[in-house]
Amino acid sequence: MPLDTADFPADLLALLRQPLTCADAQETIATFFARPALATLYQRARDPLHTASILQGCATLLPKLPPQRAAMLALMCGTLVEDDADPRVLFPVALDLLHRWLQQLQPYCAEAVEEDDTEPPDPAALQAWEDAQAQMAAVPRDQRWEVELLHQAADLLVLPLMTMVLRERRNHADFLAHSALQALLATLHRSDSLPFEQLYYLVLAADISYEDALAVVLPASGTGFIARVHAANNGFHAFSMLQRLIRHHGQALRVRPEIWDAANAVSDASDGAPTADMDSDVDGDGDDEDTADSDTAAFQWLQATAYAGGQLVNPMAWAWGEAPLRSFASRQGLRVLIALDSEGGCSRRWSGFTSACHAAQDPHVEFQRYLTPQEVAALLD
Repeated sequence: MPLDTADFPADLLALLRQPLTCADAQETIATFFARPALATLYQRARDPLHTASILQGCATLLPKLPPQRAAMLALMCGTLVEDDADPRVLFPVALDLLHRWLQQLQPYCAEAVEEDDTEPPDPAALQAWEDAQAQMAAVPRDQRWEVELLHQAADLLVLPLMTMVLRERRNHADFLAHSALQALLATLHRSDSLPFEQLYYLVLAADISYEDALAVVLPASGTGFIARVHAANNGFHAFSMLQRLIRHHGQALRVRPEIWDAANAVSDASDGAPTADMDSDVDGDGDDEDTADSDTAAFQWLQATAYAGGQLVNPMAWAWGEAPLRSFASRQGLRVLIALDSEGGCSRRWSGFTSACHAAQDPHVEFQRYLTPQEVAALLD
């Protein structure tokens, strides 16, 4: 797609395309956008009449620019997305750029091998560390600034990518589907030889799950409900939000009185359909007392495979708290969690798993409807 010369005049394009030099290692975000041509572009991009065309122009330009300037331009686009610009336009380009840059940086990345008096270091880990050191040593000293600029650009690109990943579920799905990038993130975020400050946030984003219809079954009372789960970090995060929802609907779900919240409980509905006061929405952050209660297991949280024929056949089929919610088993076309109210259950507590990793995440659960007795039986069969 040709660039609009009103958005990208010749002097701006010349500036963006200018080859990098060692002096560019001193460039900061502030000095970059203080240049008149960039300041004019940003002000024009904030005008809704021009936002879409400038985003599209940036998507065309980014793969052809030096990494440092591409990352800074992407950062400007991330700011526009935060102001409600379309998060889909630049995302595929930025995602592919990060993959390409991390591939180039991978030879210089490895985890440090810790000394241990009790056992020798892992030979493969030691070899990887030595290889990374050797790769960096092979780069002439007067060219290492190029590696460092690429390293800085990759870290900077994480910031707009996080904004785009967490403001659009389709972006999140595409992000997870990029298996080659996921493999790089899993290893490079732990690099000590060339440490990254921001990559870990994309690793956290990769664990986030969305479920439009999650079935929660309470076998002790023969009840359950369907909930929509938005942006849960992991199983623990889902348990915390779901337990607050169960307390709110505790009387209707017939859980023990010490579990449900009598002050805010809703009444039962004979047809299982949600009413106005039942259509509750629980966010990922509560008040201190509520959060503390929800970070202690009120139930034994199990996966669907724990039950067969209506009986508990595998009490060790835990829903592991650290795992992504989407990794849990499904039945009847639904992701299923079993909340077993058992006196002899294992006590579980968790902390540090329920904080949002980005302002755009908005973790919450929404009550949809109660399960019918027939649905409960089918999900436990």
